[in-house]
Amino acid sequence: MARAFRLRAPHAFLVLALAFDTFMINHQTVAFTPHSVSTTQRRLGSAIPQRRPSSSLRSSNDGGNKFDVTRPSFDLYTLRSIRGDALIRYNTLNQSEPLRINLYALATLSLFSYTAINEAVVGEPATPAGTVATAAGGCFALYRFVRECGRRSQKLVRMEKELNAELLAVRLPNGPFADRPYGGSPAVQLRSLKGKNRILAICGDRMQLAEALLSARVLRRRLAQASALVVAVPTDGSSAVDWGIGPEEIQAVPFLAEAVDYRGGENWVDYFRSLTGGGDGGSEEDGGAGGAGDGLAWLGLTYTGKSFGSGKGSAPRLLEILGQTLLPLDALDEADEADRRSASSDATAAVLELQKNFYDALTGGDLEGLNALYSGTDNAPEVDEVLAEGGRVDAWEKCLEDGARPAGMTISGSDVLLVSDTEAWSTCIEFPPGAGFESGTLLAVQRWSRPAAAAGDAGWQLRLHQTIPWTPGSKAGGTLRCDRRGCTALAREQESRYNWRGMID
Repeated sequence: MARAFRLRAPHAFLVLALAFDTFMINHQTVAFTPHSVSTTQRRLGSAIPQRRPSSSLRSSNDGGNKFDVTRPSFDLYTLRSIRGDALIRYNTLNQSEPLRINLYALATLSLFSYTAINEAVVGEPATPAGTVATAAGGCFALYRFVRECGRRSQKLVRMEKELNAELLAVRLPNGPFADRPYGGSPAVQLRSLKGKNRILAICGDRMQLAEALLSARVLRRRLAQASALVVAVPTDGSSAVDWGIGPEEIQAVPFLAEAVDYRGGENWVDYFRSLTGGGDGGSEEDGGAGGAGDGLAWLGLTYTGKSFGSGKGSAPRLLEILGQTLLPLDALDEADEADRRSASSDATAAVLELQKNFYDALTGGDLEGLNALYSGTDNAPEVDEVLAEGGRVDAWEKCLEDGARPAGMTISGSDVLLVSDTEAWSTCIEFPPGAGFESGTLLAVQRWSRPAAAAGDAGWQLRLHQTIPWTPGSKAGGTLRCDRRGCTALAREQESRYNWRGMID
């Protein structure tokens, strides 16, 4: 009888283990079962009886038949409350994960219970070798269980951050004929812009935003062609004028949206503080300061509201982001005219004429004309960066050889940004010879400078020329940087340094 009694112990343990496993699986399905039933009912009508929604769904305040799927639900694996819609999305994309976690949990319990199970089944104490082996196996299973739960928690946190961004609000810029750049425009939350605009939000103080937004100002026309909005989030109450952006510039090309603290929504600075890990008074890394920390931070969102990148401490490299993520919506037109709108039309015309001279020399193999444009300039830091990483520069003599130069290439859509009396930028779209419709176009940027003592609109010299493939539906495979020494090419790697995932992940 004693032997028979001992044989019941493992059966009881297995029953408890199976009950634990069933409970864990049921815990995961309860969050999305009502959603599935609701979808099925919409398809089949009244053929399926109504069910009461779970705690992750609650009625909305408008009294309709909608449910608030954002209501937090407790997740047993991460031991914390998670946004209901984040949990639904995650469980839909990772349906096998709960079973994997449960198997690791079951293996951990079974292996650590080896001594008791062996004595109950065999009637003899466990051997030392068996005890050590099962203890090692139990530690390994426990490690895998904790690792899987940790990965689940990290992914859920990322999804929550992405979904929280949809509660942020902006005010869209007005057209060129309005009295004020944002006057009278209603605040809209980012979730209402899904499917319409991509978002690039940059958070920092006045000096940081002025520096970070320079590339957005240079590429403002390309951002509009990509249906992308830049949102500047100041931590010190500064405005567009403090960043060097006038009302005419904002209204000429609608690229800069105004961050708004929407009532009942998310606060922009608090949101960036949650991304960078700062508390109410700032973290130690931030020096204990408030706001989003001492360093600049940025975040990019796609049409669907998912993050395509984020970073902290340095400004986003917008040209590379355009080539990788913010692609143009429509095929670029070779007949697109140059934009000559500027506060100083004479200076704009001078830079546009120099840009034309550069492409004439580039496509015609005119080395003397090219050297004249680069005369008196220093080495570009962008090219020095490539050389420091082991890159190589091909001299202009080689780049202009027959078969190497882009003979027959045309440009369109040129524009100019005059930053100061000594600095200007120009952009255009390049159409290489033989490029078919909707293929082969490149985005080019040039930086110009001149001495402070230069008179009138003369004295502009080319310092940097950079291109990147920019075609609808095709990501860039590399970029080209050129200065007075020649050109160097950078190819895209599998894990690009521009794939910023750390902050939101």
